[in-house]
Amino acid sequence: MILRVIDYSSASYYGSTIDEKHAKPGPKGTISDEELVGTIKETIKEIPFHGVGYKKIHARLNRNLQKRGISVGKNRVFRLMQAENLLNKAPGGSGSSRIHDGSLVTESPDVMWGTDGKKFFNHRDGWCWLFAVIDHFNSEIIGYTVVKKGDRFEATRAVQHAIEKRFGSLDKDIAKGVKVRSDRGSQYTSAYYMQSMSHYGIEMSHTWAKSPESNGIIEGFFRTIEEQLFKLHDFATLEEAEKAIVDFIELYNKEWMLERLGYISPNDALENYYKLSKKSA
Repeated sequence: MILRVIDYSSASYYGSTIDEKHAKPGPKGTISDEELVGTIKETIKEIPFHGVGYKKIHARLNRNLQKRGISVGKNRVFRLMQAENLLNKAPGGSGSSRIHDGSLVTESPDVMWGTDGKKFFNHRDGWCWLFAVIDHFNSEIIGYTVVKKGDRFEATRAVQHAIEKRFGSLDKDIAKGVKVRSDRGSQYTSAYYMQSMSHYGIEMSHTWAKSPESNGIIEGFFRTIEEQLFKLHDFATLEEAEKAIVDFIELYNKEWMLERLGYISPNDALENYYKLSKKSA
């Protein structure tokens, strides 16, 4: 792995949180508690997600303050938010921020993907399906389908979208070396799905029965979209839901901060990886 070759730890690679420990040498700017509270309030207003804890607020806050040469610590942010009753205004993050089993996380993209389906409701069409594919490296959603019928064809199509995004075609063995983790649902044990994966050179990795945590990366995303989208909106039609899901996935990849990535987004983590790859080449 590139990180090992250049003797970089994952924490050093991902780290984007700016605090006193990691700040550059030299004089640091200062900010009063009163001004910092105002800046915290503005940061909360700018966050495009419903449930955000103080750690993510601190990360976003420091990103903006860095431009002024200022760094503030998490404890100070927590203390001021607590004193101003702002913790309740920005409810704590969902379980999706939990760090998953390290064996699921890869050190480079396109080593292991996870896939699964999730049902959601709309009034005209009833229960429908979102099939999604996530890269275990940076938790980026790289393929998905939003459909009425959750069958083997749609489960396969979501993976095909991921293959086209990452490799540009659906040629034989185009995704050789990629492992795709899924549960043992009928979609993923069907002959059609397994033969399709074999055609693309993908190695299948099925989880144990009744153990969703072993497919925890995609399950984490589904918890996030459940809390950020499905619980907050009452969809009239499948088309309305599909537009909202597509918009949310784009926003999630671009803006959703993940603790295991050092409080940066999936897109930022991938960009940082390729920048580091070029430097080490």
